[in-house]
Amino acid sequence: MKQDIPELMRERGLDALVVYGDTDTSSDLAYLTGGAHLERAMYLHVQGQEPVLFASVLERENAAATGIPTRLWSDFPLSRFLKEAGGDMAAARIAQWRAIFEEYDVRGRVGFYGLMDMGFAYRFLSDLAAAIPEIEVVGEEPPNLFSTARETKDAREIEIMRAVGKATTEVIANVYDFLSGHRAQGDMLIQADGSPLTIGDVKAFIRLELAKRNLEETHEHIFSQGRDAGVPHNAGRPEMPLRLGQTIIFDIFPRDRATGYFHDITRTFFLGHAPDDLAQKWLDVKRVFDEVMAAIRVGEPGGNFQQMTCDLFEAMGYPTICSDPQTTVGYIHSLGHGVGLDIHEGPRLSHIGPQRVLRPGHVVSVEPGLYFPDEGWGVRIEDTIAFDENGEIVNLSHFPYEMVIPVRA
Repeated sequence: MKQDIPELMRERGLDALVVYGDTDTSSDLAYLTGGAHLERAMYLHVQGQEPVLFASVLERENAAATGIPTRLWSDFPLSRFLKEAGGDMAAARIAQWRAIFEEYDVRGRVGFYGLMDMGFAYRFLSDLAAAIPEIEVVGEEPPNLFSTARETKDAREIEIMRAVGKATTEVIANVYDFLSGHRAQGDMLIQADGSPLTIGDVKAFIRLELAKRNLEETHEHIFSQGRDAGVPHNAGRPEMPLRLGQTIIFDIFPRDRATGYFHDITRTFFLGHAPDDLAQKWLDVKRVFDEVMAAIRVGEPGGNFQQMTCDLFEAMGYPTICSDPQTTVGYIHSLGHGVGLDIHEGPRLSHIGPQRVLRPGHVVSVEPGLYFPDEGWGVRIEDTIAFDENGEIVNLSHFPYEMVIPVRA
């Protein structure tokens, strides 16, 4: 949480921190500013001082609305430094930042966060360190200060995410109604003009429903069928007609335009009917989902529940990534991930890498699945859950788990 930032700075021995970028692309900057629209902004926090936000004169009111003390870049006019540097833009930019650092007495270990082009960031930070010997430029491997702070949500954030989840499930309900309102002819769904209903048609409907609720698609959602459902992140082929009796994975993860928070939910279903063998696969995944949801709790490393998922699937005879890291069929991914201002953030529910103990305020996806593309199927079921201040589970994805969507004959 934001209130943890000073302590996280002390743990890392940081005397100051800088976050630079656009709030549309830097989740860290969006987190600090409450989602204000800002481009090329800088957040400066020196230990023992009040944070300050630097912004363009064009966005001064957006910056002021954050409640953070605000300065304008024009208070340190780049044109002046450019003239003094004889037209050398790189030198002028360094001189501008040096003047800011001098005014705010920035010295010692300074952590740098946010987003820049990799090549530009390397040159800029190298030049800055050389020009200001009083500072040590500090970078972090993830999980860094901000990913650690952001992975624990406060009650306000959880309520925001609950609302985003509600809006997302409204979209899913309308998609189900859209599908069931179409007529089946042979093994395909047919539109009013007699042409096949395609995945592209469904995706267009989904985007319209998202827009109605001020939700945006930052990455293409997944609506994949049959063999394509057997590859977890296959988004689905727009030209493919929808067919009865095949697995369809619908994984939707929109961002709320007003707050920047994501939701993540997946349902797998069949149109019209489910063949007996594939219905059993669906039930196997649902059983694992139910058992993990009943077991997951605070106070344990997230990787424990990934191992539990692998054990359950292996007991059913399916290959898993735990026993065979190179498998491309069966259960081939981690159980879940944190959700917030990024669709994928900490903590991860994985058996690989540093383990994070689940605690109140964490918001994670739980998404077991099975994938067999050469057999023409895949199944995944996913909800996003939060742990409230008492450590109790709050399901943010209230939507039925329906195996079959009926269609008109």
